[in-house]
Amino acid sequence: MNSAHFALDIGTRTVVGLVTEDGNLNIKAACVHEHNERSMQDGQIHDIEKVAKVVDEVKKDLEKQTGCKVSKVAVAVAGRALKTSKVKVSVEMPYREISREDISELEFEAVARAGNQLGNDKGFNCVGYSVVHYELDGEGISNIVGQKGSSVTVEVLATFLPEAVINSMFAVLDRCGLEASSMTLEPIAALNVAIPGDMRKLNIALVDIGAGTSDIAITDKGTVIGYGMVPEAGDEITDFICDHYLVDFKKGENIKRSLTSKERIELEDIFGVTTEIPVSQVIADIEHEVDKLAMHIAEEILKINEKVPRAVALVGGGSQIAGLKEHLSKHLDIPVQRIGSRLPKQIEDLSDNTGIVTGADMITPLGIARMAILEEGIEFIDLNVNGLEIHLMDINGLSVMDALVAAKVKRLYPRPGMALSLTINSKFRTIEGEMGEHATILLNGKKASLGEPVHKGSVIDFTAPVDGKDAHLKVKDLIRMQELKTVYRINVNHMEKEIEPFVNINGKRVSFEDTIPDRADIKIRAPNLEDVLDMEFRQDELEKMSVRINNTVRYFDRINYSFKLNGDPVDRKELSQHPLSDNDIILIEKSEFDYRIENILGKPEEGKKISVLLNGNEIVFDGSMPQITLNGKRASLSDRIDDGDNIKLKMGEDAEPILSDLFEFMDIKKEELVGKRMRLLVNNVPARFTTPLRDGNNVTIEFAEV
Repeated sequence: MNSAHFALDIGTRTVVGLVTEDGNLNIKAACVHEHNERSMQDGQIHDIEKVAKVVDEVKKDLEKQTGCKVSKVAVAVAGRALKTSKVKVSVEMPYREISREDISELEFEAVARAGNQLGNDKGFNCVGYSVVHYELDGEGISNIVGQKGSSVTVEVLATFLPEAVINSMFAVLDRCGLEASSMTLEPIAALNVAIPGDMRKLNIALVDIGAGTSDIAITDKGTVIGYGMVPEAGDEITDFICDHYLVDFKKGENIKRSLTSKERIELEDIFGVTTEIPVSQVIADIEHEVDKLAMHIAEEILKINEKVPRAVALVGGGSQIAGLKEHLSKHLDIPVQRIGSRLPKQIEDLSDNTGIVTGADMITPLGIARMAILEEGIEFIDLNVNGLEIHLMDINGLSVMDALVAAKVKRLYPRPGMALSLTINSKFRTIEGEMGEHATILLNGKKASLGEPVHKGSVIDFTAPVDGKDAHLKVKDLIRMQELKTVYRINVNHMEKEIEPFVNINGKRVSFEDTIPDRADIKIRAPNLEDVLDMEFRQDELEKMSVRINNTVRYFDRINYSFKLNGDPVDRKELSQHPLSDNDIILIEKSEFDYRIENILGKPEEGKKISVLLNGNEIVFDGSMPQITLNGKRASLSDRIDDGDNIKLKMGEDAEPILSDLFEFMDIKKEELVGKRMRLLVNNVPARFTTPLRDGNNVTIEFAEV
């Protein structure tokens, strides 16, 4: 049996074994054995010993049929074991043209992060990825290579296969005395026989509907671009039939399978009651469940493919569920003619000598067999990355990128150093950090790119990227950036002096060697005459004279300064308006201030006076005069004050006369008032003795005969 091949499909409910001969799909032996217990869940091995027991039964059955010992077997890993992860990565760079290398490195980092999201410590092998979209400076773009910008973003959808799935498969085979001659992924195996090679260039969704799950693979441009899984399949329909008609699972499964081949069905419920019902009634009863399954499959297809596929190919035992195609057509909004089932009889080079290989559930086992015949599938190779042995699964060819992802390299792009954000003289400015150095890759001693192929025994030397240093700026660096001199040489009162530029950070003076913090508010300028005064007479400036005015202490300069800049007088109030230059000549004379009260208080105002007309004559009421005391004694504005003096100021009060105050300006004799009545008017309005007077009032006081 040198030309024979043994193919094994370990499913959730059954294990299918096939033996082919003559280097073609000429089926010499076949068998199907069911798991006695739930040792498989959703296509994954959960109990190695129990699964191995069933696999060994299949092995012995085929050996009995062929009369030959089986030692090597072709197997496949369930597509539902694949894990997908979507990641978006961005990088900032100086404004320039974007190269293919830039994009490759960014895609690599995205794939590496995708693996980390799944938990790279558990061991995952990347079996492929696709780019969801690119962004350049925040805007979506289809092809970014050759474009110019400073911010690039890529989002990828990466697919990984857990190493634990492979290891459990090998463990089962080892317990049965079997060696894997080839290994593939179930969706790839099914594609190999379900969809002709020239049709794989089209965007087609292959859906393998089994007992517990519906596995999905999407093809486009000759390759598989994505995988998915819906945790629902034929068993959901069977469970509904069992519940609705009160039958056991085996009878419910038989009813489901009969819906496409019979017109009436006889069923016996758990009470032994036999009923005959039309198939159309059963199809109507299960329609809601079928529609729900179709809707979930359609949603997963659209999620992976991000558009409606050109066609859908259905395989697996559950693909024959009555009404499934029609409901898929509705939810995908494509003609039902573009949804088809693939059966073994449609495979041109298939020759079945057993009569067993007939159902849709045989597509995947046949695909496994064909890939064994063609010697295709996953190849396991070892290579070296930085001295570490790396084990890789070769599905569609391996590249440097695959090796680095498996070696848990996280990125190739250096992170630029953090920038400094500064406000300099009220203007915002950014000081960029260093860009850093890219990673370097040597493949067998020669510089290599991510896309270069690797083979068994390849040696990769990877040097990690060096991140850029954060922006670091000292005050002296900032002075140079502002094109200021670090020191100005001047002559002050016939003495050679040096003075530095004025630098204030967040309200504090700083020295040249101080480091500037992020978000600093900086004031920087050339020195001026005010700075010279501060430098030469700082101590004098600190010596202030204190005077207490109405219990509040105020401070005043003791010293008066007069300035000349290169022979020209400068007003003391304008010192800050005269920046310095090298070789400026400055003369400063100082004298003590002679403060008088009026220098401190100015001229306090008197209280406001009020003028009124009394019977046509102007009468003036004066406000009070301000009162000043110096150290408890009355004082005048010309009195001299000294340090520590205590001044009390009482401002003059406004005049506030009332009408009765006018009588002192009238000459009234009592005897003349006999027999007369007094009449009081303010602005021709009757008034009283206590009526307040206002400036400009016209007052009438008269005595009329009674």
